[in-house]
Amino acid sequence: MRLLAFSLCCAFAGAVLADQEPREVPINVPSGIPVGFLLAWKPSILSVRVDSGVGAQFGSDKFQPLRALGRWTTTAFGERFLARIELEGGQFQTDTQGTHVGSDGFDLTGRLLGGIVQRIAPGFNVTAAAGLITRYQWGTEAQGGAPRIGIFGGTSNVELEYRIAPVVTIMGYLEGALTPFPYAAQANLGVLSDSSEFKARIQLSIDIARSAAVDFGYDFTRWHATFTGSNALDPGSSPDKALLVESRDHALTLGIRWKP
Repeated sequence: MRLLAFSLCCAFAGAVLADQEPREVPINVPSGIPVGFLLAWKPSILSVRVDSGVGAQFGSDKFQPLRALGRWTTTAFGERFLARIELEGGQFQTDTQGTHVGSDGFDLTGRLLGGIVQRIAPGFNVTAAAGLITRYQWGTEAQGGAPRIGIFGGTSNVELEYRIAPVVTIMGYLEGALTPFPYAAQANLGVLSDSSEFKARIQLSIDIARSAAVDFGYDFTRWHATFTGSNALDPGSSPDKALLVESRDHALTLGIRWKP
């Protein structure tokens, strides 16, 4: 009888102790996606090459101070995916250097992207995204070395982000795009046979408040397009020549980001 009473007491004590053990409470880990708005000023140096096969050199180097970038980033599907819209462009002028195609106006590049963010280590995130890209440049056709044309295609990019101090983050970015679909192009360019874009960026971001940061960076962007059946460089001849159009853009980025 005593043994039975002792067993019952032990069982009751064990149940009480088990009930008093702390219960595990799940903690929500914040998403690594950098949501918010970015507005940036991007003064640039533009170099343009227009060539019909005679080996023209890059020229038309010109400072473009009136350029900017706007970006909105948010999350989708329960903060598991990144969604981003970008608009970038502004002044796009080239010097008059004896060609019959050119731009004395503006250009605009738009991106619609989706992707994921992977945390590799504390303070080190990798963002991979893909989506659609379009670019249109326009202006006075007979003023330099970059034609009036719109192009559309697909793009992908990867961004590495590492926090080197509590309020300082360094970022590296690579992007490649294929844009084989032209629209609203000047007639004497001919048929677009190939078009692509490459962009590289290095950037330093400094938190200045809990919901704001400033960005300082350098961008290099290369656009390349080739055409067949063109007479853009010699309007009086028959449209049977090849045409290469390439631009190189070296830009500084000075921006501010708002983080909700």
